[in-house]
Amino acid sequence: MTEITKNRFDYYVERVGQGEPIIFLPAGGFSGNEGLNIAEHLKEEYETHLIDLPGLGKSSGIEGKVTSLQLADWINRYMEQQNIEKANFIGHSLGGAVLLSFAVHYPHKVNKLILLDQGHKPFPRVPTSEFGLFAYAFPLLNVGVKLFGESFLSKLAPLFTQENEQEVNEIPFDDNVTRFCEHVHIKENHYVRTALKHQSDFSVQGLKLMFGYYDLNLPRLLKKVDVPTYLVYGTFESVNEKEYRNTKQYIQKIKKHNLPIKYYPVQGGHYVHWSEDFSLSEVKEFLTDADGTNRVHYEKSI
Repeated sequence: MTEITKNRFDYYVERVGQGEPIIFLPAGGFSGNEGLNIAEHLKEEYETHLIDLPGLGKSSGIEGKVTSLQLADWINRYMEQQNIEKANFIGHSLGGAVLLSFAVHYPHKVNKLILLDQGHKPFPRVPTSEFGLFAYAFPLLNVGVKLFGESFLSKLAPLFTQENEQEVNEIPFDDNVTRFCEHVHIKENHYVRTALKHQSDFSVQGLKLMFGYYDLNLPRLLKKVDVPTYLVYGTFESVNEKEYRNTKQYIQKIKKHNLPIKYYPVQGGHYVHWSEDFSLSEVKEFLTDADGTNRVHYEKSI
């Protein structure tokens, strides 16, 4: 069963299943239903709250400067509204960064944390894979956002909106799905089509979230995590040689710290939860493991 709600705190949520609560947050550009394949697999034992990101979708944006604490508070307000004392958390990409922030600031409210290709390496200073050639202006634009705030963002937003709308309007949906799957090296399926059909709307608040994300030091946050964590990361082997080397280097660095993390490499790129190498059964096993990671490091054979 799927229940869709927009509550008094302006969170847009789809709920799937019943049982112990899981909060899922998607990557930037997607709605909460990016995690539908996970929610449906767990629906007999867990109620998954698929939440749109603040300002990137149908959830309202965050007021003021976007920091790790502000992101954590945003999740905490939702939990208080829903009377959820403690939950499991699953987040992909930007959504994973929000939940990593929550786990650092509110560890007592976290049962288990699952990060989908997030936390082990920094967000690129020039994010070409997300914004193409426009990414080369990002460092300078970030300075403008810090100096002038939302007035500057209001002038930037049309540039992003026009680019997104032009791509959507010019490319037939089926072609867009094919192009996306080829670009991120995954096979097309019902869940990918559903997520692409319900991509999030862009806004000034969404742009503010993106620049807040840009300023997070993700590896530093991950080193502070003190809850049982399952890090599923794309190796990028045979996908992008430079990213493969970078990923290997950052994973080796993070493993030097005594962190409560299980590591699960997925052959492929960033969209690990849609990869054929991704194991939903192992996600469920991690969630149901009463002992958690207990600071035991794990590496799947590849």
